[in-house]
Amino acid sequence: MVKSKAGIKKGCISQIASDSGWGKSMIGYSTLKSAFDSGMDCFIIDTENSVNYDVLTSLGVNMDEVGVFQTNRIPELKQILAKLSKGLTREEARNVFVLFDSWGPIVEEQVMEKAEEASSAVNMSSSKFKNELANVLLACNFTVLVLNHVYASLQQYGEAFAIPGGKRLFFNSDAIMLASSAAKDKDKDGNILGKIITASVKKGRAAKEFVKTKYLILHNGGISPYYGLLDEAMACGEVFKPKPGYYSRTNFDVDKSTGEATKMWREEDLYCAEFWIPIYKTETFRHYVEAKFAFEDQELITSTQNVMDMINGKVDVPSSADLDAIVDDEE
Repeated sequence: MVKSKAGIKKGCISQIASDSGWGKSMIGYSTLKSAFDSGMDCFIIDTENSVNYDVLTSLGVNMDEVGVFQTNRIPELKQILAKLSKGLTREEARNVFVLFDSWGPIVEEQVMEKAEEASSAVNMSSSKFKNELANVLLACNFTVLVLNHVYASLQQYGEAFAIPGGKRLFFNSDAIMLASSAAKDKDKDGNILGKIITASVKKGRAAKEFVKTKYLILHNGGISPYYGLLDEAMACGEVFKPKPGYYSRTNFDVDKSTGEATKMWREEDLYCAEFWIPIYKTETFRHYVEAKFAFEDQELITSTQNVMDMINGKVDVPSSADLDAIVDDEE
């Protein structure tokens, strides 16, 4: 059986960057859920005062066992990290998961002092203090997921978005995923069901850089565990189109003697466990996905069982109201 690789690497800093309302918090909460289920000590550093306890609880996270720190002052953040790492061996530190939400609002004490003095002087040392914080974060050896905003790039060529936070955070991050575009997902009547996000690997030491994928955030069901798989399944031959508008699974919906499709699925009916679990278990599909996206065998905090639990629907999804609250918080 091929072991599917998924998740973020333990003991390293990973980063997700996107515009507001594109699902950073939901991805962060889902990753924290996986870390929590695997027995890691979990903490949230909330610089925006925006932790949504209802969503985390609905995902199955016991918030009584998760430490939450709410501050955006760099000196206080350094002290928090120092206290969390004190006395831990490197291996023990790797089993500490920190969700840093988010990097953008952090400030050093001098900025606050100048604000109190109504000073108009430009502070040129901001990046220096942020770089120091990024180095402290790396030195802790925690498993860290940093959520970051993006801003429009002023460069004439290249990517439309730039990631703030200082060069040191970029250098210290093991993996960076950049969400670069969003489209509305609608039903046949034109009702908006959610957002389709296109993301690419901006930097990766365990995943191939520049590869792109799509994920769907449903307003009434969180992140779809199936969206984006259809293109991959067709590319590796596990799914084909017997006729326009319909799909069949090569190894499960075809008469071996005639080669004819015995069952056909409409596209709107594809995104369910019944269709995808048999495909996910095939070595052809999993070999293809791993060859396309990964190139290292690393210890990750999201195991194959976590992925299967998600596909089997064992993880509760948040309510529509909870998801709307997350979008409201990000916007």
